[in-house]
Amino acid sequence: MTRPANWNTKDGFDYALFPAKTEKPDSLVIYMHGIGDNAENFESGARVIQEKIPGAAVIALQAPIEIKHPDLPPGQKGYSWFPYGGPVMPQVKTWLSHVFNRVPVVKKVENFAHARLEELGLKEDRLAYVGNSMGAIVALQAGLSPRKPVAAVVSRGGTVPPFTKARNKSTKVLLQMGEWDEIFNDGPPARAKKPLKRIFNNLADRFSLRHERSVERLKKKRVPMEDKIYEGQGHMLDAAALADGADFIGKALGQKHKPQHKAQPQP
Repeated sequence: MTRPANWNTKDGFDYALFPAKTEKPDSLVIYMHGIGDNAENFESGARVIQEKIPGAAVIALQAPIEIKHPDLPPGQKGYSWFPYGGPVMPQVKTWLSHVFNRVPVVKKVENFAHARLEELGLKEDRLAYVGNSMGAIVALQAGLSPRKPVAAVVSRGGTVPPFTKARNKSTKVLLQMGEWDEIFNDGPPARAKKPLKRIFNNLADRFSLRHERSVERLKKKRVPMEDKIYEGQGHMLDAAALADGADFIGKALGQKHKPQHKAQPQP
């Protein structure tokens, strides 16, 4: 796979940079892909975002852990944001890091974002994260954990794990979910016949990762959020949903819609 000409390596990450369409960038959008994907072919996605926010510099950030999986297309490299699958103990350590909000890659993403903001001469309130699936989990934690709020986080088919902290209450969040997402939107557990089994199922559901619980957790923390279910879509959302996310970010940045073409003067 050919990497884009705008490929960079800084602060422990590989990434593709798509400069703002304006003379001077007024915001920064960092996109994080899902598990098994990569950041090498995000040009069309960056175009969707910049059609809505031309002043945004867009970075497609690549996860740091390369993975091997038989389902990956031939020649495609896949990456992960944190260990997934494999031996039991590393998995226990990973999930405990989520529980206690100590996922190492989240802090690395935050540091990377701050460095890029300084390069562009921008503050945290001009930063937005967009994430797919596992990338959305990281984006949500990176956007909610700092005390200085970012403008927005768009979660595409992601989830808010239990005990996720929200140190700021100003970051605006959009949770996008497919109607038949089999990972995070599979509906409540079936009602068990035996009382003890029913109690156990209900308790387990309180700590589940499904979409309804994510919405509840953010509302309980009083985080300004919206959620949108996309009919007919599954775990991977389409470009129209990405455009909705860009609209959401634009509003969070206080951007008013501007026509792409100037009107021609009448004779």
